[in-house]
Amino acid sequence: MTDPDYKDSTSKNTIQQFLDIDFTNVDSETVAELLSVIFDTVSLSREDRVQLLGSALVMEALRPHWVDGNSPGTAHRLLRASDPELAATVESIAPMLLSRAESRENARKAVKAVEELLSR
Repeated sequence: MTDPDYKDSTSKNTIQQFLDIDFTNVDSETVAELLSVIFDTVSLSREDRVQLLGSALVMEALRPHWVDGNSPGTAHRLLRASDPELAATVESIAPMLLSRAESRENARKAVKAVEELLSR
């Protein structure tokens, strides 16, 4: 019989092996290829991939400004001051990301409510 923790430990080992690779001098084209391979390998839907990449873009854009206890609003203002074009991009995709996340959460709640009704 297979150990139930085998898959988790195998996954952790694989992730650790990946993280142990020296990416110091990797160019952006190689990173893009790596991301494509990762996305081809995992079982995420297209929507989940878009959500993941959009969220990563927002986080990466705000990261330099979201330090020292800055609020999200302050981080956004600092981003707008330092890179207005990137700030505009974040502003344009943030509502879509939020809407999709809220829709997914609402769907989960609806399914849970139906399951609870059916279990009575």
